[in-house]
Amino acid sequence: MDRPEAASPALRYATLNTPREAPRAVRILCMFAFGVIGLILAATGGMYIYRGEPDFEYFYKAGAALLEHGSLDAGYERLPTPADGSHNKVHWYWPYSDQPSGPVFTRGKLDWYWPFVHRSMTLLAWMPYWPAGGVWLALNLLALLTTLRLVGTHLTGLPARDWPVTLLLPFLFLGVFWHWEFHLNQIDIVTMLLLVAAFVHWQQRRTAIAGVWLGLAVLIKITPLLMLVWFALKRQYRTVAVALLTIVIAGPASDVVAFGPSKTVDHYRAWLNNAVSAGSHRALVLAQREMDWRNQGIGAVLSRWLHPTNYNTHFDNEPRANSNYEPRTLNVVDLPLETIATIASAVLGLSLLGLLWLARRPAKALTPWQLRFEWALFLLAMLWFMPVMRRYHMIWVFPGLAMFGGALHHLGLRRAWSVLALLSIGLVVAGQIALPSKVLIGANMLEARGMLLGMVALIGLPIILLLLMMARDPSCMPLTGDPSRLSAQPPPRIPPRAASDGPHA
Repeated sequence: MDRPEAASPALRYATLNTPREAPRAVRILCMFAFGVIGLILAATGGMYIYRGEPDFEYFYKAGAALLEHGSLDAGYERLPTPADGSHNKVHWYWPYSDQPSGPVFTRGKLDWYWPFVHRSMTLLAWMPYWPAGGVWLALNLLALLTTLRLVGTHLTGLPARDWPVTLLLPFLFLGVFWHWEFHLNQIDIVTMLLLVAAFVHWQQRRTAIAGVWLGLAVLIKITPLLMLVWFALKRQYRTVAVALLTIVIAGPASDVVAFGPSKTVDHYRAWLNNAVSAGSHRALVLAQREMDWRNQGIGAVLSRWLHPTNYNTHFDNEPRANSNYEPRTLNVVDLPLETIATIASAVLGLSLLGLLWLARRPAKALTPWQLRFEWALFLLAMLWFMPVMRRYHMIWVFPGLAMFGGALHHLGLRRAWSVLALLSIGLVVAGQIALPSKVLIGANMLEARGMLLGMVALIGLPIILLLLMMARDPSCMPLTGDPSRLSAQPPPRIPPRAASDGPHA
């Protein structure tokens, strides 16, 4: 079924509620605040591009290497040879090469991402470095603005015109993470935009274009495959089929044209080995790679807690960083690495089973609010399942956090769920404030202990509880918007307890 809201029997058990719009002056003031924030983020990103610092340089040089050699980089970094004569491989960054002018770049191998991204970066590499950086920054700012409008207009259940008002606080609540996204000029905003656009267009019954956006998101980062699973659970087979077709055409089929069959097979074999095999939670734990304090993946966090793992190192993925850091550990026990890898796999497996059970019902049996929060939970779960998760990935929390505003509006502040949601938000904000503290807490200690992973769980818990509440009583969250767009006839107003005799009877 490809018309989730129009065919939803649960709509009959939800009342219609249209919140008042905010005063025009408040809306203008909040828009001005977003303008100031945008300028600050633009200045942050521009400064690091001007300095020639990661991560934009990696993206740019990926395209430059492909333009220069007609293939992905062979994989070695140009650094002063260590005293022992060895050379180090860097498996986590885009392939890039040196230029005679401009910033000094190293060279490294990255098989974590699809070749699709390398080809996409050639569009930037046609330009000189600095203009390309300006274009990249402008694209990120445009993606941010578009994401804000889509979330505020279609996902919060609050007046569409008020999106600057309803999204300002949720945006500020994740301020540290937005800063790091623009600090590194990463691609997570673009990925989130594609995922949000896919869901919004699917809600608007534009299922084919939704599949295209979803397929492109998967080609940028592998973790959006989890969202493909969600659409399959909702029985949205047309969207899934178009997404898979997009992945095949824009990915392997285009790579054959760009690289030739032989090189394409080599590139994908290397990608499967590093991203799927050597890049898994279990493999990273056993090899003790990506164990530094920045990685918030479950495997890395458990390894630091349960084994004397050195978390004070950048050696694995920073070719220009000084590797002579003082070793630091925080473990409370000393378990074998094999045991830790098994524990991590068990936690992830049980988490996946619980997620699939929670989202087992088809779209036609759910209200729009249930669909939105299920989707937000799967977006959050992308962080939970990532083998390498860092600060900037946390911006994917934003849609779920923004939806909290609509839920708090409809449920009121006296409900136990509202107290839990506000407490979760408060702890997430407090954690960001505490991040820079090295005097009271110790350098990087909070992230070494997995604080960001804990934040993901803190935001996920209220979402899970709200979904369970709505499963018992769909009318606890009233419908919003134009009823003619939701069903053929406006849903009747009925007592909430009647919902128990509804679609689950």
